[in-house]
Amino acid sequence: MQKNIANEVSTSLASPVHPLRKAPRAASLALMALAASAALVLSACKDDQPAKSGAAASTSPAAGSSVTAAAPGKSADASQDSVAKLNAYTEAYNKIIGTFGLPETRDRYYKANIPAKRATDSVSISDGWVDIALEQFKKGRALPAGGFGELDKAADQLIAALDKLVVELKDLDVYYTSKAYKDDNLAKGKAKDAEVRGHFEASLGALKNFNDILSAEQKKRDTAMLAKLKDSGDLLGYSTKLALQQGEELISLFGDENDISNPAKYTQGDTIVASLESTLADQRKQYAAAKDKQPSPDSGHESAGSRLVSLVGSYRDLKQSKKASDYNSMVKNYNSAVESANRISR
Repeated sequence: MQKNIANEVSTSLASPVHPLRKAPRAASLALMALAASAALVLSACKDDQPAKSGAAASTSPAAGSSVTAAAPGKSADASQDSVAKLNAYTEAYNKIIGTFGLPETRDRYYKANIPAKRATDSVSISDGWVDIALEQFKKGRALPAGGFGELDKAADQLIAALDKLVVELKDLDVYYTSKAYKDDNLAKGKAKDAEVRGHFEASLGALKNFNDILSAEQKKRDTAMLAKLKDSGDLLGYSTKLALQQGEELISLFGDENDISNPAKYTQGDTIVASLESTLADQRKQYAAAKDKQPSPDSGHESAGSRLVSLVGSYRDLKQSKKASDYNSMVKNYNSAVESANRISR
């Protein structure tokens, strides 16, 4: 899934501290609903002015304050705090949907099929890196930034669900790794199975809710970011950002297995692809023109564009095959484009 260009006027889009958000992949046999809510996250630079409807509007000096001279500095601090919080949440999200994240750990646990196992079987599970992502969410939640009430509430719900899951997974990982299940005839493992599955589903539900709200917060800035890049003459940055945004729109069309067999989705998808291919053609033109200038453009633009071309190819495979594996290829190519954009130097 997953998963998320800076407002600053430059030819770059993002850096490791201004991450784009990835899209979660689908499960091996069926699309996860979580994938439908994957959204491009393009966070602001520390010295940019955020949209009035975003977090900074609530983190500027309080109404009724008589300290007017300090307002610009306070506003700048609020902007930086907002960016830092969104970046932290974005990085936590990328961690939890990535390698050894929540979806993968859940799939591996379900495949273990504990209820069908015997004590004589070789049984193992993985606690993944869910605990690492959980700590990142907690750090993001602790950062001071106003105006994120709904997002912080969603983070609280997600953290609470993950806390319960991680405790159970850590305990059961020791239980299975030490083969203690051979002593109790797998009694503990079977007794805990329904509870653990419940924690997985609660965590995935909370993650989807968090993702929806985080996406909405970040999308508030997209239109302003694109306009600023275009108005500044940074047409390479503009076209790369726009292409990534259109790629995310294509990914987000498909939320479950019914969607990949729905002809209406491909009618919408064909429209997005036409726009995306036009944007990518312009991006290649802008990149070629920029190569003749100094400083030369970051190759991350070219890499991101190349992966988005592959995304279009995977979409056409999906349109023909209607297989979840081809959707997963779309997500893989989109996430590779995100990674390339995140490596663009600032």
